[in-house]
Amino acid sequence: MTVLTENMFAIFDQPEFSFKKIKKNHSPEEVADLKEKFKAVWQGWKKVNQTVASQLPTGEFAKVHVESWTNGWNLRDHYWASYRLASLADYNPCIGVMLDKKQLQVYLMFQHYKSEQRQGTVDEYNQLLDKVPEWANSIDATHWYLWDKDEMEFSDHLLLTKYLNNHDIQQQFNSDARKTSFLLGKFAFRGIDQVDDMEEYISSVIRQLTPLYEELK
Repeated sequence: MTVLTENMFAIFDQPEFSFKKIKKNHSPEEVADLKEKFKAVWQGWKKVNQTVASQLPTGEFAKVHVESWTNGWNLRDHYWASYRLASLADYNPCIGVMLDKKQLQVYLMFQHYKSEQRQGTVDEYNQLLDKVPEWANSIDATHWYLWDKDEMEFSDHLLLTKYLNNHDIQQQFNSDARKTSFLLGKFAFRGIDQVDDMEEYISSVIRQLTPLYEELK
């Protein structure tokens, strides 16, 4: 059981993430210390997701992918992991889990990055929008949000409850999202939402998203 702490969010409160610029303004000792702090939070993040993966039904999901804490040139401004159903392991849609300076979020998405190397089209994925209202009957929609790929990362997204309760908003969102792709997930906000068990939080949202995700099979 891992508590989501202020320190995990605060690691991303950096004015600069480029190693080149960081080294220009800090001593080698300071750079090494910063790297160690990032790596320590990331190692905890990796362990959380490995534990989540071990708790999911055996054989249902492919091996979890936990993105590294650096891309070689920069520190990450967020930590990310992806879960794919074993039957859709080579497809673009996945469940993403992300921690940044604002929130922890678990969401269904179409991964556009290197999408040409995987199967599944955006149009096929976006057809899931038609199934969201029925799927939502099985969850408590509080703290759930919808947004499209082109929305800024730190924008205030559309509440799922608002989407479900207003036909005009629903139609407008669907129209806009179909031009790119939609994302649907649950958020825990820094300084607002207490998460005492990250593993349970993440795994429970994955389990709630799975029936909708499985519609792509």
